[in-house]
Amino acid sequence: MELTPQLNATLAELPSRIPEGHTVQFYADDRFLLDVLTRFVSGAIAVGDATVILATPSHQQELADRLRDDEKIDLASQVKNGRVLLVDACEILSQVAVDGTFNPEKFTAVIGSVLAQAQKAIVGKNVQVAVFGELVALLWAQGRVDEAVQVEKLWNELSRVYPFYLLCAYPLAGFNREAHIDPFLKICSQHSQVVPGETYSGLDGREEHLRGIAQLEQKARVLETELILRQSLMQTQEALRREILERRKAEERLRSSEKSLRRLSLHLLRTQDEERRRIGRDLHDSLGQALAVLKMKLDSFGLLSQLPPEVATEIAQCSGLVEDSIREVRTLSYLLYPPMLEEMGLKSAIVWYLDGFAARSGIVTTFEVDPRLGRLPREVELALFRVLQESLTNVHRHSGSKTAHISLMAREGYVVLKIEDNGTGIQPEVLDQSGQEQDWTGTLGVGLRGMNERIQQLGGTLGLTSTANGATVSAVVPLNVASMPQSA
Repeated sequence: MELTPQLNATLAELPSRIPEGHTVQFYADDRFLLDVLTRFVSGAIAVGDATVILATPSHQQELADRLRDDEKIDLASQVKNGRVLLVDACEILSQVAVDGTFNPEKFTAVIGSVLAQAQKAIVGKNVQVAVFGELVALLWAQGRVDEAVQVEKLWNELSRVYPFYLLCAYPLAGFNREAHIDPFLKICSQHSQVVPGETYSGLDGREEHLRGIAQLEQKARVLETELILRQSLMQTQEALRREILERRKAEERLRSSEKSLRRLSLHLLRTQDEERRRIGRDLHDSLGQALAVLKMKLDSFGLLSQLPPEVATEIAQCSGLVEDSIREVRTLSYLLYPPMLEEMGLKSAIVWYLDGFAARSGIVTTFEVDPRLGRLPREVELALFRVLQESLTNVHRHSGSKTAHISLMAREGYVVLKIEDNGTGIQPEVLDQSGQEQDWTGTLGVGLRGMNERIQQLGGTLGLTSTANGATVSAVVPLNVASMPQSA
């Protein structure tokens, strides 16, 4: 970088401008820093000040190379007689740490001993110690911002004990984020003089300085505007984040409510099953028994020879009505809760049920079953049996179909029950509920909703399809009992 006459004059005057002061120099290019440092050290040596160069080894070497060309300065002899102290900034950082953490007491002791050593080399009056310090720049580069500010404060405290003037230097590249604004201002506040980087210091004349200031003001205004926009964006993002969080909480509450409703629905279905079981047993054991005794009594009266023929006929008709009642009670009892389902399993219960359904409805039924399929868990068999009952009831009442085909198959870890008819089917608009899965269960009645709840509680799905040639209800339930949700 080519230095202007104005910048050269500024650099030449630097030592005399900061006696007993604490100056910070910002820079963008290492070459500019070395120009400043060379003039600072050569000026201090020229007036007889002792000099402490607390820098990185690379900067020390480059400084030595530059001073070697100056015939008026013999750096080697200055170092030898103690007038110039070359101190490794990286090594000092390790010395002032305890367990890897910066220690103020250690810093004061170590730096104090260096300053005391430099004072011993002072000869004559009106001379003092000149210090160039790069510790703070190293701390800043490592992200140890608070420690860098703390070191600047410690330098000021040391200046009350040892007479010295200090030049610090920071690369401007380290102050490139919004988060650096506050610590940057804190660092500047710890210095008696702040020298801007080469871009501004190199301007020649008042007019160029004013233009430079105007340009900096414009850039500052742009940055302020960008900062406001960024803060606004961050506030919007935070508001959006809170909204998303609230929505997730609401969804979680909804899911929790749905789970509670499903548990309640399952409880009601199980209570219903138990009540059906109780009513079926009471019909069979109480009313059935009473009707059986009544039939036996009527049959006994019918055997009496002295009865008039018309009375014997009436008794025989009453006996036939009682027998029909017994049959209906038995059928109703078994439909409420078939004992064959528990004793023989789902496959046998379906065969029994289809025989009775065909006899009552006149609908011809066919049954296809997978021979590999054995007994299923009790809740699975009961749920599938209820699906069969409800589906065939709908076929009988609504479809107008003369036939029904039922299949029970094992497919890749699932058991699949299908009930198919060839009736009138279901209107498409009933099944098409804006693409919302299972909404048709409420549209088509309580029975289908109950079937759907039963199957979902077992981790399965209930499907309903319809064409002009009939409808199909399919229930799919996992065979793995361990994967089934348990009741609350």
